[in-house]
Amino acid sequence: MRFVLITALAGLMLAAPACGGADTAPSQARTLAAFQPHLTMRLTPALARTQFGAPDEETGSGLRIYIYRLDDGRRLWLGFPGDAPIVYARIEAVDGAVSDLTLQP
Repeated sequence: MRFVLITALAGLMLAAPACGGADTAPSQARTLAAFQPHLTMRLTPALARTQFGAPDEETGSGLRIYIYRLDDGRRLWLGFPGDAPIVYARIEAVDGAVSDLTLQP
């Protein structure tokens, strides 16, 4: 009986989204177009987690950087000074080229 229960739970965990967590946003396309309307100068780390879910990666030294992997292989970098509003958004192409994105007011 335990084996069946463990197997069932393991199957549920494998079916869950890769970036899942308690603060994961509802399922949505991972495209730049889906993120862009929310890339405003008022975006904070808490709002980003609410809107987009947990980042795929979190890094930074002195700056909190959230990295979201997009469906097309690119990566969206969001830079926050601690819990304060965003200071930059960048898109990293598959070949490593990086471009700054304009934050909306």
